[in-house]
Amino acid sequence: MNPKHGQRGISLSGLIYLCIVLGVCALVGMKLFPLYNEKMKVDMALDKLAKDPGISHMTKPEIVREIMKNFEVSDVDRWTTQEFGRLLQVQPKKGEDRRNVLLEYEIRGELCCNLDVVLNYSKSLDIAGGGAAASSE
Repeated sequence: MNPKHGQRGISLSGLIYLCIVLGVCALVGMKLFPLYNEKMKVDMALDKLAKDPGISHMTKPEIVREIMKNFEVSDVDRWTTQEFGRLLQVQPKKGEDRRNVLLEYEIRGELCCNLDVVLNYSKSLDIAGGGAAASSE
């Protein structure tokens, strides 16, 4: 029987290349995961707010405080309450008894050297309740 006929596997150079590719993929994943994880926590906080039955009577500062409570529990510490209050927009919808809650921001994370990854976040929620009292700042 031919000795080369029974041999299978990967060469040493192939193994080195495979390790390099897997290492680069792991490094990129470790750099991107915190950004993605924070985005998911912000999504969960906004979704929890949308399900709150008392939101129709909340003012913007109350909405901001409620979201910041969720951020404290889920360990999102990117913003202070004042900074987040400037980012969050709560506007009445014209002709309807509803309000629009809009959150837009941008996060930059360093990938390596001078190469950054940018996450643009934008989420809009329609919530019941409107009028001057509910939309006051």
